[in-house]
Amino acid sequence: MADHRPLVSVVCPAYREQEVLPHFHAELSRVLGPLEVNYQFEILYIDDGSRDQTLEAMKAVAAADGRVRVLSLARNFGKEAALQAGLEHADGELIITMDTDLQHPPELIPQLLEKAKEPVDLVITVRQEYQKPGWFNQIGTQAFYRVMESLSEVEIRRETSDFLLMKRNVADVLMGMQEKHRLMKGLIHWMGFAYLEVPFHVKERTLGQTKFSFLRLMALGKDCLFSFSKKPLTLATTAGLITLLVGLVWAVAALVQIILGNSNWIAHYMIVSSHVLAGAILLAIGILGEYVGRIWEQVRSRPNYLLKYDSHQANHRLAAHQPPHIKVFDTAAPKDQERA
Repeated sequence: MADHRPLVSVVCPAYREQEVLPHFHAELSRVLGPLEVNYQFEILYIDDGSRDQTLEAMKAVAAADGRVRVLSLARNFGKEAALQAGLEHADGELIITMDTDLQHPPELIPQLLEKAKEPVDLVITVRQEYQKPGWFNQIGTQAFYRVMESLSEVEIRRETSDFLLMKRNVADVLMGMQEKHRLMKGLIHWMGFAYLEVPFHVKERTLGQTKFSFLRLMALGKDCLFSFSKKPLTLATTAGLITLLVGLVWAVAALVQIILGNSNWIAHYMIVSSHVLAGAILLAIGILGEYVGRIWEQVRSRPNYLLKYDSHQANHRLAAHQPPHIKVFDTAAPKDQERA
């Protein structure tokens, strides 16, 4: 009886990576080759609505490598949605997620697989001496994690990354969380599964440009804060109390000045108090709006992504000589067609 070779799914989201993708796949194939004695591999490339030739590059790679499956989202839904799509279509007992920009070194995969043999559910990678390019992004990243450390109810470590290995039980639990604002790094820590760490040094990007702008960092920070903490609601209450106390102190000071005959304090009091109160009210409404907006999006139950292309389905249609279609946009078939 042949030894069982576990299936390992390598999930790789990509957005506008046409230049680096062929190089990444060549490097990944070089690393996976010797490992196929003990493992089977499937490689899932997920195109996150790229407007360049990323999807074509993925199709070319899939045509030359039978292990590759290509998924393409209908538009740019974001990295978290692309990761979700990859995890939901992965069949492996072990699942590795990593970026395609070669900053996550494929040569670390043998270490991840070796660590996975121990009684743990996750193997996460930890960046060593990492700095984001550009001083503006560095300041934004440092501010983001300081805020998260003080406000978040879940520890989200700065040095951890989306380059990790999870076992099937972790992926199943993760995919059962149908949140609209996902942050896999936060959810991984929130679940509390046993894990081991593997340190690595981030490689410098040699091809293409980073797509992680300051605005994306701000959006990620908002999702992380409001998805993993109720403290902003408490802060709004605290800010309201402080504003009330400041207003009362200012009112007493204005009253004293009026008694002393200084009528100019009336105008000062009205201007300052109105601005302070308006700012506090708008802040509280804004915080409530963030939470209410997330409740609204969750209640709508729209999918986190729409899939417009799946290479496996395309291959099956080609084999059956069926006309192409997009599964996600299919409507229910009429009953007379179903009977036929």
